[in-house]
Amino acid sequence: MRIFPSRRIVGTDVHKPDKPEIPEMGGVGLLAGTCVYVAVAALTGVVSGEMLSIFLTIVVAGAIGIIDDIFKLNKRVKPALCMLAGLPILLIRSYPIELAVPFSVSFHIPILYVLLVPIAIAVTTNAINMFDVMNGVASGSSLIVLSSLVVAWLVKCSFVGGDFTTMMGGALMVLPLMAVLFWYNRYPSKIFLGDTGTLSLGAAIGAFSIVYGLEFPAIIAMMVPITNAFFSLFSHGGLFERSELKERPILIAADGRLSSNPSPNAPLTLTKIMLLLGYDREKDVSAGFMYLTLAMALAGVLSAILIWGARF
Repeated sequence: MRIFPSRRIVGTDVHKPDKPEIPEMGGVGLLAGTCVYVAVAALTGVVSGEMLSIFLTIVVAGAIGIIDDIFKLNKRVKPALCMLAGLPILLIRSYPIELAVPFSVSFHIPILYVLLVPIAIAVTTNAINMFDVMNGVASGSSLIVLSSLVVAWLVKCSFVGGDFTTMMGGALMVLPLMAVLFWYNRYPSKIFLGDTGTLSLGAAIGAFSIVYGLEFPAIIAMMVPITNAFFSLFSHGGLFERSELKERPILIAADGRLSSNPSPNAPLTLTKIMLLLGYDREKDVSAGFMYLTLAMALAGVLSAILIWGARF
């Protein structure tokens, strides 16, 4: 936050009337923190295969984010590169070969699963990246989703057993750092995530859900970011970069109130729908997204009860 402005590593806070410049690439802190955590864990001999898989997935995604923040990757290249972040999970083979869904149903798909892992990581990374719409939304939503996955794992352990200690090692690697990042990124943001942060957060969620067999609860908990991504892609007719927008979907009044841009060239976004619900301040819109994400996260935990409770 002190160094980046002097090096012009900043972003414009477009939803403020005065358009202030905010330090960007806050995700570097997340990457640095995870590296320190894993280094200490390695020295104490408590690095598991699951933890290593999650860590390397985050690092690869974060590295892609750094490259994108600095050099601006092509809109088609970035999602394709994000698939590479799933390779550590496959190489270390720290993933189940069954997809568990509610009411005690499982799909044994060992070959198909190998193909789905890179796609799943690409989906979670880019969904969180596209959900960085306002102060604190991407970081807060990621914190809520990953916390719900920890609870879902506890549900799974209580019904069918599992190594709770190993899971907590992976969770503690990222959850506290997510909380700190959200603290500085929440409204009004003192630092932006950058693609370094959003891709790292999305990779953490994707890796955690795959490594611990929580894919279905993760899909439910991620429904708001996924829906936002669907709206954006549908509205633009495919992949896009924010710099390509002809007109911004949201207008900002002098008093900071937000309104939907009526122009036909302005894309349809989930934020526009939030404005229709009566939210007209950035802080309120951000809070609204948090409430929606929390509701879906609780639904994800409920789905975990339906999956493993039925087996019990």
